[in-house]
Amino acid sequence: MTGRAFREGVTIALQALRQSKIRTGLTILGVAIGVVVVVVMAAVIQGVNSSFDEAIEAAGPNIFYITRTSGIELNTGLEEEEPSFFRVPLFHSSYVRELRRLGAVENAYPFSDLSFMGMNIHAGSNDIRGNVIAVTPEFMEIDAGDIVEGRFFTRPEEEAGRPVAVIDSSAARDLFAPAGAVGKTLRIGDQAFKVVGVYKEPANLFAQLGGHRVFVPFRAGEKHLMKNARFITFEHLMGFVVKAKSAAGLINAVDQVTARMRSLRGLGPADENNFEVLTRDSINDQWNQLTAALFAVMFALSSAGLMVGGIGVIAVMIVSVTERTREIGIRKSLGATRRDILWQFLVEATTLTTVGGAFGLAAGGLISWAVSSFTPVPAVIPIWSVFVALTAAAFTGIVFGLFPAVRASRLDPVTALGYE
Repeated sequence: MTGRAFREGVTIALQALRQSKIRTGLTILGVAIGVVVVVVMAAVIQGVNSSFDEAIEAAGPNIFYITRTSGIELNTGLEEEEPSFFRVPLFHSSYVRELRRLGAVENAYPFSDLSFMGMNIHAGSNDIRGNVIAVTPEFMEIDAGDIVEGRFFTRPEEEAGRPVAVIDSSAARDLFAPAGAVGKTLRIGDQAFKVVGVYKEPANLFAQLGGHRVFVPFRAGEKHLMKNARFITFEHLMGFVVKAKSAAGLINAVDQVTARMRSLRGLGPADENNFEVLTRDSINDQWNQLTAALFAVMFALSSAGLMVGGIGVIAVMIVSVTERTREIGIRKSLGATRRDILWQFLVEATTLTTVGGAFGLAAGGLISWAVSSFTPVPAVIPIWSVFVALTAAAFTGIVFGLFPAVRASRLDPVTALGYE
């Protein structure tokens, strides 16, 4: 195919777009929607992945976690057995002393994330729903947030189980504004806690989605919180943070901790672990499985849009072939081959879908900018999504334009010249 024939095909397609705005506009709309889905979802996934990586890296390369299960299972009530969350034996805070004795471990400390419970927090006449996390003072070593007012609680306060608390800036605002929060008292359930500091979360999506967060000393949480809970206890939500002596010694630390935990849990050589060891790599693997599912959804949604646009391409190109039957006959009588006619109509179809892809790319970029600017969700358009979107749009034109193009190339020139 010559460059002249290619230019003619593009010119004819653009003329058809100008002359039949509604018909061709509806055709490229489906393609544009498919491209918008690719660009926006890719931008959001890319941005969220970056935030996730930042959140994981903030803890440090030599940190890993011990939890009872990898997540809380949903129970429909139809299962014969209760979820593993309830079947797995509870942890004991005394495990920490054993883990600290291991040669490859620098430190280990417990935590209990009570965010799952969503507790009511009161201060005067103000009331909020908050996420309470019972931690030790070492928490700030692995968190990228800052204490912007007051201080974090101390080791003596934690060991004595003192009812003190550090609250995030949003909780401080909603409970105590315009007055300062430090030195004031709040109540979690029926237990009073004195606020000793205000915490500001890092500029990270996952930290910002935490809502109102309240940090209390681990022993204070163990002593005062969830005393009247019916089904879930403080120990159900307990886990351990383990710090290896070095990043290079992480694997050795994981092996030692795993062996010690198996011993503490009374497991035999043939028994499976009834706890989870979560390293940065294993957390990333779980996250990648989730994003792979999101990419599958993106592919399905964009394919639907491109399919709609492709069907429109077939309709538009068949009409175009019918309207230009005499033109095709004249071209063939002047020496145009079937291949020339085939490529001409394929170029027209591909031009239409590529124009739709360009509009979709522009719209997707605008939507991604709006998401990033006006929501806490970061959206960064990866370069590969631009190429994928435009390639998919062009490929749609080739695939769905093939049938009308073949039909045009097979027209008999004598019959075509006599067409009215």
